Order: sequence, then C-alpha cells, then structure tokens
Amino acid sequence: MNLRTAVMSGVLAIVVVATGEQVRQLHDDTNLLRPVDYMEYWSAGRATLAGQNPYDGEVLYSHQRQMGNDSGAALMMWNPPWTLPLTMAIGTIPWRLGQLVWFALNMAAVLASTALLWRQYAGSWRAVGVAVVVACVFAPTTFLLLLGQISGLMLFGLVGFLWAAKMDRFALAGCLAALTAIKPHLLVPFALVLVLLSLRGNAAWKSVLAGGCVLVVFGFVPLAWNPDVWSQYREATGAGQARSHSTLHDWEHPTLGYEIRRVTPNQPFAAMFIPLAVAIPVVAVYWWIRRRDWDWPTELPRLVLVSLLAAPYGAWAFDLVLLLIPVIQAASWLMADGRRWVWVVAGSVYVVLNVLALTTISQAFSTANPWIVPLTAGGYLLAGWLTRANHER
Repeated sequence: MNLRTAVMSGVLAIVVVATGEQVRQLHDDTNLLRPVDYMEYWSAGRATLAGQNPYDGEVLYSHQRQMGNDSGAALMMWNPPWTLPLTMAIGTIPWRLGQLVWFALNMAAVLASTALLWRQYAGSWRAVGVAVVVACVFAPTTFLLLLGQISGLMLFGLVGFLWAAKMDRFALAGCLAALTAIKPHLLVPFALVLVLLSLRGNAAWKSVLAGGCVLVVFGFVPLAWNPDVWSQYREATGAGQARSHSTLHDWEHPTLGYEIRRVTPNQPFAAMFIPLAVAIPVVAVYWWIRRRDWDWPTELPRLVLVSLLAAPYGAWAFDLVLLLIPVIQAASWLMADGRRWVWVVAGSVYVVLNVLALTTISQAFSTANPWIVPLTAGGYLLAGWLTRANHER
C-alpha cells in the first residue's frame, strides 16, 4: 500500500466514524427530526404486520404513542393498500431507525430525481449543482423531509418514468410510474394521457400493463396479514364520521376544489372534483391535438402543473415537491439564457418566495400554502416566455 492509498483510507475511515457518530446522536435525540407524519406510515406498516386494521385510528394511535403522539388522536394513513408493502418494510424495524432510513430514502429520491431532470433538460451533467441548490431551496422539499412524508417516492416515479420512456423501456417506465399511485388523486391527468396513448396502439400499453401488474401484486401482499384490508380502506375513506381521527371530508384543503366546495350550498364533498372534471376533457383534447408528436420531456411538466391545479384534495406543501419537474426545466432555460439579469432576478425572487413559504412551517395548518401551485405555474410560463428563443416550445 502506497502513501496516497494509506492517507485516503485513513480519511475515509475518519469520515465513516464521524458520520456514524452523528447518526447515533441523531437516533438518540428525538427532539431533532421529530417523527410528525412519518408516524402514520410506520404505524400503518406495524399494524398490518400484526394483522390489525391499518385504517383504524385507535389501532394506529396505540402504536403512535410510543413515538410521542399524546394528542389523543391518530395521524392517519390515507394511501391505498398497495402502499402498505412500503410501510410494512419500514415497520419491521424500530421506529426511530426507520425514521432515519425513511428520511434518507426520500432525500435520495429527491436528489436523484433532480440530477436526472437536469441531465434531461440542460443536456449534460455540467452545472448539476445548480439543480441541487434549486431543489434544496424549494420549500416543499423541506416540508417533505422534516415531516417525514412519502411524496419523494412519487417524484422519483415520475422522473424514472420519463427516463425509462426516453430509452424505450416502456415496461420499466410503467413499473416506476406505479409509484405515482401512492396518491392517485394528485396525478389523474398524467394517468389519463398514459391510458390514451396505450389505447392508440402506442408502446405505452406496455407501461400501463406493467404498472397495473405492480399495483395488483402490491395490493395483494398485505392480504397475507390482513385479508380485509381493502374493505377497511373503503370504509375509512367513506363519508362516515370517525371518533378516533379526522376524515378526508373534515379537512380544509389548499385546493381550488375546496374553495368551490365552500361556496356550494351544503358544501358537498363531490364539489371538490369540479376542477378535475373540467381538466380531464381539456387534457384529452390537448392530447388529441398533439398525439402524433407527443413528447414526454416537453409535456410532463405541463401535466404536473395541470394535475396539481386540478387536484380535488390534498396537494399539501410536501406533495408539491412534484413541482420540481417544471421548476428544474424552467431553471435550465434560465441558465441557458445569455442575459445574466434574467436568471439573477428569477433566482432572487425564487429564494424570497420559498423563504416566505418556509416561515409558515411552525404555524398551524402550515402545509397549506395554497398559492404555491398557481405561482409556480405563472413563473413557469413567464420563464418560458422570457427564454423562448433558447428552447423549443
């Protein structure tokens, strides 16, 4: 072993030991990185493994008390049962270790997605650090990681779909796109276009078939522990009242659909689906017009924006990490623009707006921020207009 190898080995050993010590301290100090929403995933996985109902608030609360939930009400997991295999995997280990693994998994998903998006839209790995900074400054990224949510995996599913489809690996693309079904209400227009492409005889049928098979398999896995889990899910998401937790019908949602519901007589839950009902035919017509030259790298950012604008419920700040797809594309346009003042001004405004969003993190209902999606859509259109000479529309 030469001197250089010995020095590098010594430095690596020191880094590993120091990192391990920091992780140990983080593991032991539960005042840092509190579990918050992560509770719902770990407890649902734990409950399923025990043969219990993962959609019963009393069951989940019995597991969440050891994590510090003393509010008297459970944090519920509303994701469909095909999400349970992911939560069951994390539920096999102690909750604090699982939380750190969950944090690292979502961070890795965001960073990998960011790098791949930059490569897609900027054309090279050069200056990929810009994309990483953009992702780290983005307020939804912070909400996602600090609250322990799951939307980072959805982002990776969308970006992975984009890359696999680009390489004509449509079955793999479908398997990755299945991750978007973790919260299916957020990306209905994306799913619609995928189905329309498959019906037209496009190779997208392989994606739909592969993705459907993944969801079927993942939907069957929890049945080995709890054969009634699907009926329990349907009951929990129904309109009935629950003593142990709030239901989807009880929440105030940061969506256009909820605002429509508020001004509708008797405030029916179905009124929240009006924007989506409008978006579906509009997206279908848009696809029909562009069907012959459909290009996923061009169209996916637009579909994400439309999907989140029309989402009937949810679309909380941590879910908006999906907006990194149009944000990174817009950042690549601005960086490629020869006018420095354009990207300096845009960058400054971007930082200020995200700081403002982050100031709400300690407030009640902090994950609402209903202005993030429309403002991002407006910024995306403005960036496209300012740099239109430097990219294809």
